[in-house]
Amino acid sequence: MSIILVLPQQQGFPKNEFPARSTAPAEQRLRRTVLVVDDESLIADTLAEILNDSGDFDAIAVHDGERALDQAQDRAPDILITDVVMPGINGIELAKSIRSRYPKTRIILLSGQAQARDLMREASHEGYAFELWAKPIHPDLLLERLKRNRT
Repeated sequence: MSIILVLPQQQGFPKNEFPARSTAPAEQRLRRTVLVVDDESLIADTLAEILNDSGDFDAIAVHDGERALDQAQDRAPDILITDVVMPGINGIELAKSIRSRYPKTRIILLSGQAQARDLMREASHEGYAFELWAKPIHPDLLLERLKRNRT
């Protein structure tokens, strides 16, 4: 089965870019911006599609840490969901960079590898605390967790 991410053009923002960040208070914003990062494009694209289809999020999928930093440069995402183990900038390095630039961004790390625990431990010793969710994650559970914890 192949799922392809198609960002809705009728919302008035170009494909592969976040819409302009709302200046309304967080409680009044209907959709939160989510940056989904995974070097496996099918995973990133599918998660972004699920989030966009929910009606609660404006999500964009990118496939490497460098592109994620570029996307976040002008518009801080409300939520970052990133794979931990990626070539180049890994998810922990990306999370640290986003946290230092945008301290209010909720950061969720996804991993299906044992190596992630060691990287999380290192980050914890450096004073960083991130959410770590096991991969794969069922779409209903993903949405439930994101909606339940609206930080």
